[in-house]
Amino acid sequence: MKTLFISILGMAVIIASWSIFVNHADDNIHKLINSIEEDILISVYAEDWDNAADQFDRLSKDWHDQKKIYSFFFNTTDINNTDFSIARTKKYISTKDRSLASGELNCIKEQLGFLHLNELITLDNVF
Repeated sequence: MKTLFISILGMAVIIASWSIFVNHADDNIHKLINSIEEDILISVYAEDWDNAADQFDRLSKDWHDQKKIYSFFFNTTDINNTDFSIARTKKYISTKDRSLASGELNCIKEQLGFLHLNELITLDNVF
């Protein structure tokens, strides 16, 4: 009976920890996506490159700060793919290429969305 109780308690701690992380990640990922949609893409479409670069640098910094936590829970390949997209976007903004920058920004939005959805505790993700 004691072993069963310890097992149930251990499972509850794991699920609670995961739930806390999912809520934290959800907030941060939505902030990054909103920053892309409401700030960076608008600056890129307007060809306001200085503003786009500043906004993107903030997004990149926020991503790299959060990535330290994400690396414990998210798939490493997905994190690396997002890093590669961020590096490409930074270059596209610095070369003032509107079509490539906006395309890659949209790619980052999708990657962030899938990154979060793939780590939710759902039947599809468990099995």
